[in-house]
Amino acid sequence: MTGERIPENDSRSRQKRVGDALRHDTRNRVLEAAEVEFTAHGYVATTVTRLAAAAGVSVQTLYSAWGSKRALLRGYMERTLAGGAASPEDAAARFTDDLTPRQRLEELADLFTEIADRASTGWTLYRDAAAVDPEIADDWNDLQRLRHGLFTRIIGDIPTDALAPGLSRDAAVDTAWAIASPETFDLLVGRRGYTPDELRAWLRRTLVAAILGR
Repeated sequence: MTGERIPENDSRSRQKRVGDALRHDTRNRVLEAAEVEFTAHGYVATTVTRLAAAAGVSVQTLYSAWGSKRALLRGYMERTLAGGAASPEDAAARFTDDLTPRQRLEELADLFTEIADRASTGWTLYRDAAAVDPEIADDWNDLQRLRHGLFTRIIGDIPTDALAPGLSRDAAVDTAWAIASPETFDLLVGRRGYTPDELRAWLRRTLVAAILGR
């Protein structure tokens, strides 16, 4: 007695699911290899051949999975920025309506410190690569615009009458964006040796003093 015949559509659907899973696994393997290689050797010195070898795939497979080394750098940066959050919306969800303006800024300081702890290497890679690759420079600018958009959502919920005298909401967003920035992290942590706790405390004081009225 023969077994029940599997409909052709079901067979194709199963093959598609298997293929999608394999592609997802390949993309992750290449991305994990890129994280190690970029960190160890920098963006410019890391060749596609080196990346493919580290991931255990062919160069053609790497290109099929990601398209370019630049796309891999962007993928690496987005993964480190996101951490446990799937999107900027998830990151913004921690800023609930019951937070006071001061608590909102202190929460922003905490969020930035958490992100900086895992993204600082990626920030350095991007800045170095942007100096020699105009397309990566455009990517870096796009990431900064996305960061500004997140800050707009966070600061936008602070009532205008809680802001420092003469400070518009747009200026408050720009002020927070400049204070809690990769450049500030580099100055205080990279050059002055601040610990994460010291950075967090400085950000909390500085954001509150610069943005809120007395």
